[in-house]
Amino acid sequence: MKGYYHVSSHGLERNDIFKTKEDFIAGMNDVAICVLGFDVRLLCFCLMSNHFHFVLYGTSEESRRFAEEYKRRCAVLMRRVYGEVGGMRSVDLDISEIIGQDYLENVIAYVMRNPLAAGICVMPYNYPWSSAGVYFGGGKCDGVSGLNDMSDRKRFRILKSRINVPDHYMVDGNGIVPPSCYVDYGMVERIFRHPARLLMLLARKIENDVELQLGIADQVIMTDQEILTQMPLLIKKEFNKDVIEQLTMEQRIKLCLLLKRNFRAGVKQIARITRLDPAVVAKVV
Repeated sequence: MKGYYHVSSHGLERNDIFKTKEDFIAGMNDVAICVLGFDVRLLCFCLMSNHFHFVLYGTSEESRRFAEEYKRRCAVLMRRVYGEVGGMRSVDLDISEIIGQDYLENVIAYVMRNPLAAGICVMPYNYPWSSAGVYFGGGKCDGVSGLNDMSDRKRFRILKSRINVPDHYMVDGNGIVPPSCYVDYGMVERIFRHPARLLMLLARKIENDVELQLGIADQVIMTDQEILTQMPLLIKKEFNKDVIEQLTMEQRIKLCLLLKRNFRAGVKQIARITRLDPAVVAKVV
């Protein structure tokens, strides 16, 4: 039976899937390719540097197959660009059925709020590596070309695949197949009924409630860069200092506990960020 599913990957703790703009572009186009291979509708998605989220409509099996294929393509990207073999081997996938209108709306907003929660952007629709900008008329892009109007060689250079694509698949000036080509934004617009409803949820902090319901609160790991983006605010609030270099050793020890509690950071990650010995951090946290 078909239903709504939230698909997410556990975050890589010591590495990233997408390290550069070019990696993210490849990741975006991989989403466009994966949608074509499975009987699912893609409602929304978000690619973070070390994990990803999708909300799909389909069967549980098709949703899992879609997620496994996307994970495989991420592994291919890591191997092709960085020579990393088995980079996604230890990454688990979670597939949770979404039941109920309110819960569905919250999960869609939660997925698109990931960059905002990580302190990367002001609002989700400013983040380029998600579907957040395509709803309620926001998905139009200028300067696009039809993929099927290109030579096979040029199309392969963009997609890294020889899969047949529909005629409505376009590519923009950055070499990205726009999400409006493959995201079922109409279904999302019908779910929310009005743009104000979507904007309200995107502006509201819903992470704790949704993560508890999804059971993923302890699974997604933030990258060093994502934590470093938010850490100045934490240091200012807790110690009234501007940078970590101004903290005493006692304050750095307290900061370790705050990083563990606020960001679920591990011992090695905290040691890197605070520049403390991992053995010291391990005794503290």
